[in-house]
Amino acid sequence: MHDRIVKQRAALVLSQPFFGALALRLAIVEDTTCESMWVDGVSLGYNPAYVDKLDDLELRGVLAHEVLHVANGHCWRMGLREQQRWNQACDYAVNPLVLNAQFKLPQGVLLDGRYLGKSAEEIYALLRQEESSQQPQQSAGGAGSPTPQPSDGEPSQAKSNGCGEVRQYTGADKPAVESEWRVAVSQAAKAAKMRGSLPGDLEHLVEAALRPSVDWRAVLHRFAAEAAHDDYSWKVPNRRYAHLGLYLPSLHSEAVGDAVFVRDSSGSVFDETQRQFAAEIVAMHQQLQPARLIVIDCDTRVTQVQTFARDEVVDLAPLKGGGGTSFKAPFAWLESEGIAPAFLVYLTDLDGGFPPAAPAYPVLWGSVTPLDRVAAPPFGECVEVIA
Repeated sequence: MHDRIVKQRAALVLSQPFFGALALRLAIVEDTTCESMWVDGVSLGYNPAYVDKLDDLELRGVLAHEVLHVANGHCWRMGLREQQRWNQACDYAVNPLVLNAQFKLPQGVLLDGRYLGKSAEEIYALLRQEESSQQPQQSAGGAGSPTPQPSDGEPSQAKSNGCGEVRQYTGADKPAVESEWRVAVSQAAKAAKMRGSLPGDLEHLVEAALRPSVDWRAVLHRFAAEAAHDDYSWKVPNRRYAHLGLYLPSLHSEAVGDAVFVRDSSGSVFDETQRQFAAEIVAMHQQLQPARLIVIDCDTRVTQVQTFARDEVVDLAPLKGGGGTSFKAPFAWLESEGIAPAFLVYLTDLDGGFPPAAPAYPVLWGSVTPLDRVAAPPFGECVEVIA
C-alpha cells in the first residue's frame, strides 16, 4: 500500500470529513497496468508511477475526485454507454465540485463551463451529440484532409482519462454495495454538515445521489397500461355464476382508444434519447394495440403528425422542427381535430409555456431535464428520462 495515499487519506478525514469518511470505504490496490487511478465502488486502484508525479495537494484532490465518482453512483450507472465517453462525462461532472471544495487537481483535467451542474448522463448525451454533429464535417474533407483539432478548452475524445477511470462494479452483491454507499453518503454528509464543511453544490450532489433511480421505460408502460385499463362490464354477463341465477358483470376489455405521443422537436432533446423514445413508442403500439397511434412533433407549433392504425406497421419518420418550445400547440391541435385520446405522453425538457387548463385525458411528461432542476408541470404525471 502506498504510504503517501494513506497519509493523504488521513488528511482528508481531518480536513474534509465528507471525503475522508467515504475514502476509508475503498480498499487501496496497487495496479501497474492502469494509466493513473481507477475506482469501482469497492476498490481504489493506483499506478505508483502516476502517484509519484503528483504533489501532496494534487494527490489529495485526486482522492476526492475518485470518491465523488462513487458517491455520485458513477460506478453502477453506465449501462450500455461507451466506456471512454462515460469516463469523460463523469470527470466533467465531478471536477468542478472538487475544485469548488478547495482541492487542487493535476494540470489538464477535463473542465468545461457548458457542463456545470449537469449530470454525467446529460453530459454524455451532449458529448455524443457534439461528436455526431462533427462527423459530417470531418468526412467532407476527404481522405487526405488533416483531422480537425479541438478548440481551446475542448479536449479531444482521444485524450487520456485524466485523473482515472470509472469502472463498473459487476459483483453479484451490486444492489447491496450500492445501497451501502447510499447510506454511507448520507451519514458522511450529515457529519460534514454538523461541522459546517459541506459546500452547497455537494449538498445538491448528495440529494441527487440519494434519490432512488427510476426506469422511465417501466413508468411509461405502467402509465399507458393504467390509462387503457380493463374494467368490469355488464355488457357480457359472467357465465361462471349463471347457474346460480346470479347476473354478475364480467371482466371486459374495451378496445384501447387513441394513444398520442408528442416529441419535442426544438433541439433540446438529444438524438439518442429520441431514438430510445421512438423504440418505446413502437413497443407500446405492439403491446396495447390502440385504435390509432398518433405521433406529433412540435417546437412552438405542430411540425408533423403521423397516424398509424391498430394493425399498421409503425415506421416513424425523422423528427421535424428546430425552433423554440411551447406545449400548447399539440393540445390545441387535438381539440381542433375532436380527438380525445386515451392518454398523451410528451417527451421534452419542460422549458416552455403550458396550456391554460388541463385536458380531460391523462398526461405523462417525460423530462430530459433532471426533475430537481425544473418546476413541476401544472398537470399530469412526470418522469425523468435520461438516456
